[in-house]
Amino acid sequence: MILGPLEVRRDGKAVEVTGDRQRALLTGLLLRRGSVVPFEQLVDEVFADRLPRHARNTLHTCVTRLRQFLGQDGIVLTRSPGYLLDAPGDSVDAERFAALVTRAGRAGDPRSRLGLLEEALGLWRGPALAGFDFARAEAARLEEMRLAAREERAAALLALGEPEPAAADLDALAIAHPWRERAVTLLVTALARAGRAPDALAAYTRHRDALRDELGLDPSADLRELHRRVLRGELRPAPGPVAAAAPARRERRPRPRPGDLIGREPELAAVRGTLAPGRIVTLVGPGGVGKTRLAQQVADDYVGEHGERGEHGEHVFWADLASLRDAAALPYTVAAAVGLEVEPGVAVVDALGEWAGTARGLLVLDNCEHLLPAVPELVDRMPGVSALATSREPLGVAGEHVLDIPPLECRHAVELFRARVPIPGFAAEPGQEERIAEICRALDGLPLAVELAAARIGSLTVDDLAGRLDGCFTLLRRTHAAGRHGALETVIDWSYDLLSAEEQRVFLRLAAFAGTFDLAAAEAVAGPETADLVIRLADRSMLTRPGHAGVGRYRMLETVRAYALRRLDGAELPRLRRRHATVMAELAEEAEAGLAGPEEIRWARTLDTWLADMRLAWTWAGEAGEHDLMVRIAAALVRYGYWRGRRDVLAWGEATAAAVSGHRRLMTAYGAAAFAAWGDGRLAEAAAFAREGVALAEGTPGARRGDVAMALAALGDVALVSGDLVAALDAYRAMEKAGGGPFASAVAVAGQALAHCYGGDEIAAPRAARRAVTLAAESGNPSIMAFARFAEGETLADLDPAAAEASLTVARTLCEETGNRLITGLVLTSTVALRGRHGPAGPALELFREAIAHWRRVDNRTLIATALRNLVMLFARTGMDEAAVTLAATLRRASPGVSYGAEADRLARALAAVRARLGGDRHARAERAGAGRSLEEGADHALAVLHARAAGRQEDQRDLGEQQQAFEQPVVVRAADEVRGQRAGVCR
Repeated sequence: MILGPLEVRRDGKAVEVTGDRQRALLTGLLLRRGSVVPFEQLVDEVFADRLPRHARNTLHTCVTRLRQFLGQDGIVLTRSPGYLLDAPGDSVDAERFAALVTRAGRAGDPRSRLGLLEEALGLWRGPALAGFDFARAEAARLEEMRLAAREERAAALLALGEPEPAAADLDALAIAHPWRERAVTLLVTALARAGRAPDALAAYTRHRDALRDELGLDPSADLRELHRRVLRGELRPAPGPVAAAAPARRERRPRPRPGDLIGREPELAAVRGTLAPGRIVTLVGPGGVGKTRLAQQVADDYVGEHGERGEHGEHVFWADLASLRDAAALPYTVAAAVGLEVEPGVAVVDALGEWAGTARGLLVLDNCEHLLPAVPELVDRMPGVSALATSREPLGVAGEHVLDIPPLECRHAVELFRARVPIPGFAAEPGQEERIAEICRALDGLPLAVELAAARIGSLTVDDLAGRLDGCFTLLRRTHAAGRHGALETVIDWSYDLLSAEEQRVFLRLAAFAGTFDLAAAEAVAGPETADLVIRLADRSMLTRPGHAGVGRYRMLETVRAYALRRLDGAELPRLRRRHATVMAELAEEAEAGLAGPEEIRWARTLDTWLADMRLAWTWAGEAGEHDLMVRIAAALVRYGYWRGRRDVLAWGEATAAAVSGHRRLMTAYGAAAFAAWGDGRLAEAAAFAREGVALAEGTPGARRGDVAMALAALGDVALVSGDLVAALDAYRAMEKAGGGPFASAVAVAGQALAHCYGGDEIAAPRAARRAVTLAAESGNPSIMAFARFAEGETLADLDPAAAEASLTVARTLCEETGNRLITGLVLTSTVALRGRHGPAGPALELFREAIAHWRRVDNRTLIATALRNLVMLFARTGMDEAAVTLAATLRRASPGVSYGAEADRLARALAAVRARLGGDRHARAERAGAGRSLEEGADHALAVLHARAAGRQEDQRDLGEQQQAFEQPVVVRAADEVRGQRAGVCR
């Protein structure tokens, strides 16, 4: 085996081949298996530049020893003019890999293609032919095949409607091999199909920037078009394969049906493409997801194609097994369904087997899950029959094809809801579409639940129903409906009763999770040795299944979770909640440490995944008075919430600080409260929270260095944006002194650089920034490296604009990789401010649109105001005078904090020039318009002005070249003098 370290196995057992020469010899022979390798070539490969005196004799000795290792005669043969390895092709993993890849390329069915590719990729154990220099070309060829196979595997997953597992592997592939356009194309497509359009756009941007920076190239036209399609929202999430066009159908149906099927085109196409004579297809999914309804449509289509009885005798035979409780009665039920009259003395099973040998048509076995293993045993006795089954879990018969049926997409669930409302001509009133969508989302798009909800419209309004979703099981009960489909609760009850006692216990405990969970978390919360039970629950469709790649994550549908929580014993639920909260607190603390290291990106994604459960755990801890868990979770997530612009997460710290009077980590919760208030623009409250956090840190013996540093960082950041540069410097110096490793030190020193910069110290500022860059590199943390580069760019903005631009470019690239929304925004604002002062006005205005839109998304009021103050000056510089006055008036009224230092001087001069140009009346009108707006309205108006300018709709559209001559020179000349005085920047 050469797809990894060289390995030899005989009869399943490892054979040790020792000696570099023997291993090199075997590798050389393996590469030309079945061909004679000349002595001279083997000598070159085995001995390289260490050629022995009698190379031919020494090579013969190596061959003898290799034969001894292999222990089989007739494998290494002497054939003039060299040696030959006589072994079958399938004995070499590289050849098996190539054969499997070739077969996959010929497979028309994506499921078959996926299986072959996964089998091929599973042969790899590491880099191919590692350690053998002479085999570099072959190693490169095999590696290229492996990369192409990974891309093909992702394409197969996409064809099967599984974008998430496809994206998981493609992301790593695109990062490791940024020039592979197909990998990037598939990644962008997979992320968009998975509903992660922002991540798709970021993946494209990463590829584009790498091409431009490293190779001076632009993405291909196809990839640029894909990017535009993602921007336009054309690549919508898809639950399955793209549907083929449905054949024309006649109106004859095998059995009554309640209405047209909605939103199941991909599943119908998958069934049509899979059904074949002698094959059984099983539709698998939770109760109420529409398996029976889909099977009815398949049967209906079948009759539409062949007639009630086709010219060759094709027919649909339907066996409803829902009411059957005795497995011994199964053969008789199926025999009756197919119209088989069994002669006396003949076993029914034998008669069905004989019938199956000649039958033409489709056998539908509906509701099989409670008759396992009787159903698969019967199907095994009916070779050649074409069958479609519905079940909560696979039947497990040979040749079975399993199709998972997901809940409906929201748009299809809404369409189903409207179609099932029992009011002729029903049309949603204005504003009700979103309420209907809320109902459908709350019901997880489960068709049965949606239909039952729609049936209540008339006795309830849409708004009444949406407002009472917590009581959905009572509201959706339909007393006049027949059987187990009478109510959603009855469906889940029926499924629950089929579980073993052990499965029921674990099922109820898993309701403690708010979102998806993996097996490790399931065992931590539901008890040890529950992994197998979780898998069994997924097989029984009580949980949704994970994808094929990465760590498998399971999920309980919300309607099913509500049912489980209702059935949980009242005394057990608090114990489960405490256990769940403890697991979440431990995970949050582990992630907190990980966010400060080189693996920040992985840990940030981990927290993204678990955030719903973190929120549930923190909320429960507060309600239950579990203050230790409450503080631990809130404190551990401060850095995550701050960096990613999650004010909702930072608000946990504020609420925690208000609820808890004493805890060893409470000072960090106060830090979160300070950051939350700062983002809201409540600067006085932010300062008070920060001071309280520092006081707690100083009064807590043995407090963790990280907690002390966090409290001081909050104090420094709030002081910096408030203009108290002395307090900011003191806090950052104390933070550096408190220690905490390169990470905390880099933050502290970068903060000092910004304070020096905004204070006008052009010697200390760049010196501190350089030291911050060095410390950040030692930490290996990408966000801190970006922050240090941002600080460096700020300090050089007026001293060396080109160097500042280079530093900010590095920072922005790092931010795009990490998803750090705070530092991304700081870098973006710094870049537009820099270009606005020292570069062409047009590109700066374009970039301002991106900066303001970013801060509106993050909803940080303080930094929105900072960006808008810079925009006022650029409006003035480009002759957009009324826009400058209007925006300045809004900022005077609504901005949190005020401008100071050089920024305030530049702003005052720009507005004075604008006032002189506009005259009294126009200036007064613009002032009144701006004074009546909130900060957010001012930002939105500024965006509208920028959009209008970009589209050429500006009312006063004068030549920018003339404007720059009139307005740019005074600003640039003064900028050289301002660096000697106090300066202000984007952290303000």
